[in-house]
Amino acid sequence: IVGSTLSDDPDRPPVENFVAKRSPAEFAALYAQAQLEGGHVIMLGPGNEASALAALAAYPGGLQIGGGINPQNATRYLDAGASHVIVTSYVFRDGRLDEERLAEMVKAVGPRRL
Repeated sequence: IVGSTLSDDPDRPPVENFVAKRSPAEFAALYAQAQLEGGHVIMLGPGNEASALAALAAYPGGLQIGGGINPQNATRYLDAGASHVIVTSYVFRDGRLDEERLAEMVKAVGPRRL
């Protein structure tokens, strides 16, 4: 997906520049087989949570997850197999670090899981 084409407007679908034939879980299994750690599952836009969770299940502890992560849902993804959560959108507002939000995330998951 071309990131700049993401929108909350249902009449403006994102532009895709490549669509893989394999599922996210299949790619995660390949990463697991090759022992590639630190890969990212990024949930861009709505409707992809099931695929993200399937990828985490295919490689427990080997993938990080981002995209809409916040203190209320972060532990769900960690419990589902994510090694870390990526919280850039949550802790940066208007181009600045929001230290209060960062503290919320640290309290929710601990500093080693960010």
